[in-house]
Amino acid sequence: MFSARARSPRWAGAVLAALSMLLLAQPPAHAASWGTPQTVDSWNVVNGRWTANHELETYTPDCVWYEGSTLIIKTYNAGGGQYRSGRVESKALYGYGTYSFTASMPNGRGLLPAVWGAYLNPWLPEMDAAEIVGQNPTAVYQTFHDTNNGQTQWVRNNASAWTNSYHTYAYSWWPDHIDFWVDGAFTGTKWYTTPPGTGMHFIVNTAVGGDWPGNPDASTWATADGARYLKVSAITYTPYYP
Repeated sequence: MFSARARSPRWAGAVLAALSMLLLAQPPAHAASWGTPQTVDSWNVVNGRWTANHELETYTPDCVWYEGSTLIIKTYNAGGGQYRSGRVESKALYGYGTYSFTASMPNGRGLLPAVWGAYLNPWLPEMDAAEIVGQNPTAVYQTFHDTNNGQTQWVRNNASAWTNSYHTYAYSWWPDHIDFWVDGAFTGTKWYTTPPGTGMHFIVNTAVGGDWPGNPDASTWATADGARYLKVSAITYTPYYP
């Protein structure tokens, strides 16, 4: 029996080829396999002088406490060239998922408040949800540091300043990339595959002085009580299962 086969127009083949190339160029899809959001509130509180990056602060447990569910980090000039501040590192390591901090950052020359994550042992990789140079409160930096300390950084600007008001800084860590966000708005993506067995500690701190922000001056401590405060009202981890 003779059968006639319909012929497709020439343009149809070109369209299909273009569509195939477009699909191949897309990032891999991720299954919707998310766990329940977890509050992170179990910390190792750092106690001691910190000299990395030529910083000036001594971290002390007296500068870390909770007011209700809000984590408070106090930073002040103790006199005689001594500066006190606070730093906490989550006791647990966390894996793929979304790391979120709702924080009110302090301003002040020579301060570097930060909410971030790092492996710590060894240190890298590091994922900075937010860092603010205290004398430049209109800019917030989000940075990825790979295992060789190669850095990919984005800056978000806010003419009204990011400091002394609450904003949500987050990153989502996938097996092959990291997405960064501020107040739910997408910042950028770093394509990177972390070594097997890598985990992240949540970290909150305010550094004083150092290579990036420079030294504080009298204006840094010109507040009612001579101190600056980093306040974090919510810290959550939402696991992702590949």
